[in-house]
Amino acid sequence: MKKLTLLLIISLTTITCKDDDEHMEITSIRVNHYLDTGFITFFGDLGVINLIQEGDQIGQEEFLSSYEGIQGFQYELGFIHDLLVKKTQISDPPQDGSSIKIELIEVLSKQPVLLDTEFRIQLTLHTNNDTFLNWVELDQENNFYLTNSTISINCGDLCSELINHINNQEQITGVFTHGEGNSYILKEIINE
Repeated sequence: MKKLTLLLIISLTTITCKDDDEHMEITSIRVNHYLDTGFITFFGDLGVINLIQEGDQIGQEEFLSSYEGIQGFQYELGFIHDLLVKKTQISDPPQDGSSIKIELIEVLSKQPVLLDTEFRIQLTLHTNNDTFLNWVELDQENNFYLTNSTISINCGDLCSELINHINNQEQITGVFTHGEGNSYILKEIINE
């Protein structure tokens, strides 16, 4: 019976309900195995964001950036998470917040990726108005981190090259694999 219920939940991609003041839907979401860089607030603060697929998009190649957090969900690097969630449209959102609230109903699956799975993350960016954005921070112990996160960057023999690209304000993307805990291992730097 439990398998039948789970199958029924998975096969229902989206259920939508509408009230006078509120729009709510139950949907499935897939969260990718790594966090990407992006803007985490309306005001342009830098940080890391989830990459997701939703509903009919699940299983396709492309993941989309998600700026909303998922209440009740404990994300873990290195795993692809399939979730059943409730999305509620907020009628009067805060000025710097999202107009959608997402709440976890159930974790449907949590699948690890191979440790040597490569992924790319934008580390620096030149914007149209000639602003240089940098998602790499160096702490007092000379450890690298992604901005506004606990994700450390193990750059090994590429640390000097990484610092030089950032100091020269070059637009770069890092090719990474997963490391221990909350760390990414830098394998290659792509100068764009």
